[in-house]
Amino acid sequence: MLSIGISWRWIAAFVIVAALPMLIVSVPGASDYPNHLARHHVFAAIGQGTALDAYFNVDWRWIGNLGVDLPALALTPLLGVETATRLVSAMIAPLTVVGIILLSCSAHGRVTASAMLALPFAFAQPFLFGFLNYCLSVALALIVAAAWNFNRQHSLWRSLAFGAAAIAVWTTHIMGWAILLILVAGAELATARSGRDVLARAVRAASLLLPVVPLLVWRSSGGRLYWYEPELLSSKVMNFVTALKGLSMPLDLGMTLVIGLAAIFALLWAGGRRLEPRLAVGGGLLLIAALLLPTTVLGSWGADLRLTPVAMMVAIMAIGPAQRPDREKLLFLLGASLFLLRAGWTSAQWWRADRVLQSRLALLDKVPEGSRLGFLSAEAECRSWALTPDRKIGAYAITRRDAFTNTLFQIPGSDLMTIQRPSDSAHWFDGSQDIPTLCPQDTSDVAELRARMARMSRDGFTGLWIAGLDAKAVPALPGYVIAYAGGTDTLLLKARS
Repeated sequence: MLSIGISWRWIAAFVIVAALPMLIVSVPGASDYPNHLARHHVFAAIGQGTALDAYFNVDWRWIGNLGVDLPALALTPLLGVETATRLVSAMIAPLTVVGIILLSCSAHGRVTASAMLALPFAFAQPFLFGFLNYCLSVALALIVAAAWNFNRQHSLWRSLAFGAAAIAVWTTHIMGWAILLILVAGAELATARSGRDVLARAVRAASLLLPVVPLLVWRSSGGRLYWYEPELLSSKVMNFVTALKGLSMPLDLGMTLVIGLAAIFALLWAGGRRLEPRLAVGGGLLLIAALLLPTTVLGSWGADLRLTPVAMMVAIMAIGPAQRPDREKLLFLLGASLFLLRAGWTSAQWWRADRVLQSRLALLDKVPEGSRLGFLSAEAECRSWALTPDRKIGAYAITRRDAFTNTLFQIPGSDLMTIQRPSDSAHWFDGSQDIPTLCPQDTSDVAELRARMARMSRDGFTGLWIAGLDAKAVPALPGYVIAYAGGTDTLLLKARS
C-alpha cells in the first residue's frame, strides 16, 4: 500500500486515465499540436524529394528542445507521423502522474493527499496549450528529482547516471533541466547542516550541470534572450489565476480555487500536518523563479506562464500527511476526484471536438499536393478562454499535402526547422494567420482580412483557407475561385488561365 486506501493498481488506473485524451482522438485538442505534428512530418520527409525540400530547411543539431521530436521521428517509419506523434504525446500526462507519485514517495515516504491535489496539474495550461517538449521535460524532471531523493549514496556511478539523466532532461527542453536543478537545490539546502555541508553537496551535485556544455554551444547561434510583458504585475497574477486554463472558464477557475482552498484546509484543519522541507524549499524557489522569470527566455515565449503551474504543484505537494487517517482519506479522495474530473472533462471535450476537426480537414482533399496554402483564422472572439487547435489547424496542410502554410512558429536559434524562402520567413509564420477581432462588436476585421488575402496573392500562394467566416462573408479575391465551402471554412484556389 502506498497510502491510505491506495495501491499500485489505483496508480496504474490514474496513469491510464491520464493517457486517454490523446488516445481517443485522431486530432488532439492541444492548441499548438498541429504545428508540432507538421514539424515532425518535415523532419521525416526532408531530403526525400517532396515539395517540402523547396519550402523548409532542417539544421540537424543538438539543442535543448527535442523532447517529443526525437521519439516521434524514430517511430514515424513504423507508424506514420500522425500516429507516432499522438502516441508519444499521449505519454506526457501519464509520466507527469508518475513523477508526482514518485516525488511524493521520495519526500514523504508515501503517496499523500497533497500529491492527489497536485495531479490535476498534469492537465494544466501548458499541456492544453500544446507545449509538448516542455511538458515532457517537466515529467522527466519530477522523476529524476524523485530518484535523487531516493538514492542518497554517493559514488562515481551515481554521478555519471545523474549527469546522463540531466542531459536527457535538457535535451527534452531546457526549462525542464532548470526545474530539475531547482528541485535538487531545494532538497539539498533543506537538509544541509552547515555552510560547509552546502558546499560539499553542491560538489556532489555538479554532474547535473553537464548540460552547460551543449547549452553554450547551442546558444552561440543567437536569438532573443529575454523579454518582459509590459503589464508585468497583472500578467504574473494571471499566471496563477489561469494555471488550469484551457477547457471551460467556470470549470478551470473553480478547480483552481478548490485546489487552493483544499491545500489551505489541509494545513489548518487536517491535524498534525507539516511542510516537508525538501519540497517546501524547492516549491518556494520555483515560486520565486516564476515571479522573476521573463515572459520570453532564450526565444521561448511564455516561460513564466509555463513554470507557474509547476511551482504551484510542488508547493502543494510539500504538505505532509495528516496524523488522523480519516482526514487524510477525505482530502485524498477529493484530490483523486478532481484529477478524474479534469482528465474526464479533457477527454470529453477533445472527443467532441475531434469529429468537427476531422470533418473540417476534409477541405484538404481539394488542396493540390506541394502547393502554397495561405491560412487565415477569422474566429471572432473578444473574450476567448478555451484553448483549441483552430488557429493552427492549417498546419495539417503540411502533414497531409506536403504544402507550405503560414502557421509554424519560428524561434531563431531554438528550432531545427527554418523556412527557406526569405519573404516567407520574414512574413508568413505563426501569428500571420490571425485576423483581428473588432470589439465589442465580436466581428472579424474584414478590411484586414481583405488586405491579408491580397498580400498572400502577391506572394504566390496558390490557395487560401479562410476559417471562421461563412463563405458568403469571405471577400472576393481576383484570380481565385471557391473550391470548397463548408460550415465556416472556405477554400479559394487560383483559377486556371
